Amino acid sequence: MRPNRTENLQGEDLFVGIDLHKRTWHITIRTTQIEVFSASISGQWKALSILLGRYKSANIHGVYEAGFFGFWLFDKLIETGVDCIVTPPTLVPQEYGNRVKTDRQDSRKLARYLAKGLLNQIYVPSKQERYHRQVIRRRRQPVTDRVRVQNRIKSELTFYGIDLPAPGGKWAQPYIDNIFNLYTGTGKYC
Repeated sequence: MRPNRTENLQGEDLFVGIDLHKRTWHITIRTTQIEVFSASISGQWKALSILLGRYKSANIHGVYEAGFFGFWLFDKLIETGVDCIVTPPTLVPQEYGNRVKTDRQDSRKLARYLAKGLLNQIYVPSKQERYHRQVIRRRRQPVTDRVRVQNRIKSELTFYGIDLPAPGGKWAQPYIDNIFNLYTGTGKYC
């Protein structure tokens, strides 16, 4: 870890690369020329907030890779005045010949590429748009589950040589009754 240099950074641009994991985050802070800080911190907003508070006199630009963390960190960084982008991992430039991949190297690479302006950013939907998308996803999940269960039942019936005329789309109650009667041995397909 390089020495923590907070003096003489007032008004200077700092570039923060954040490599996120569930328990720890590796943070690299650099200017366009030198690395100021590089270390792992606890994977919590409070720890990152305290760290960035040391550099509040500088213009902070942050970046992290899009992933399962979503956009809550983006929201927090923007609220605290950090100019933040979220980059797709597939569009981060790769260093050929370097197969070693560590959290430290990833955060350094993010900070360095951000300082050079080499990173693409994704569109971050507003909180309202995210809520709407979540409602649509939650609605789609049970529909997909229903179709999956119907296909399993049809497959099981076919496995035993039972050929029920399958309706298209949602199963009506008479069709479900036929399956139940088939299961109990009272249906017309028994």
